[in-house]
Amino acid sequence: MPRNQMPVAIVTGASRGIGACISISLSRAGYQIALLARGGSRETAGCITDLGGETLDLRGDVRSVIDCESAVSDTLNTWGRMDLLINNAGVMLGDRDVVDTTPACWTEVLETNLNGAFFMVAAVLPAMITQGGGLIVNITSGAAVRSGFLNLPYGVSKAGLDRMTLGLGSELESHGIACLSLSPPVSATDTVRAMYPDRDVDAWAQPPELTAKALLALIREGPARYTGRVVSVREYLQERGELG
Repeated sequence: MPRNQMPVAIVTGASRGIGACISISLSRAGYQIALLARGGSRETAGCITDLGGETLDLRGDVRSVIDCESAVSDTLNTWGRMDLLINNAGVMLGDRDVVDTTPACWTEVLETNLNGAFFMVAAVLPAMITQGGGLIVNITSGAAVRSGFLNLPYGVSKAGLDRMTLGLGSELESHGIACLSLSPPVSATDTVRAMYPDRDVDAWAQPPELTAKALLALIREGPARYTGRVVSVREYLQERGELG
């Protein structure tokens, strides 16, 4: 496929965990990948390059409108198109009771998980609208709909993200742009291992590759039918007979 016809994706929080797995899987599927993380995504970029893929390793903080706009601008200047946004960057902070949740904690989580996702959406929309289509995927969590998991600001941020998905799905459908929330199971990432140092995370958490697998299946199937919805990774793969 000619370089200017290959689909382009930008993945936030791409340096590790689910973001890294998604980025590498998308590259294998033929996407040119822009990686965005505060400290860069050197290891992820190296994996993609080793596989023969094309990538941009961008440094930026999704809490900054300027950083988000610069990342999208760099991506468009390099490849000339914008087909897929994965809003994966997020802050978890571990289990924390509301009495131990400070205003600073609340602000950090909401600004990263919710504001940052919207800033990225705002940055990619002009290009997607001009192209006549695109896909926005917000990585959400079961914490959006249940209490007692991690902390209050995290759950609120993910609930807000799902509401944003609902609104975007409705408003952007006429432009050929789909938006869905993808809800992974608890995944065996370095972040989760650091949160539970005394537990064998790999014994009960799912591999992050599972989320990447579901995403690629959704893209192949056609994401328009899921626009505005929250898609559970486990339930989706189970329905397809791809998860035991």
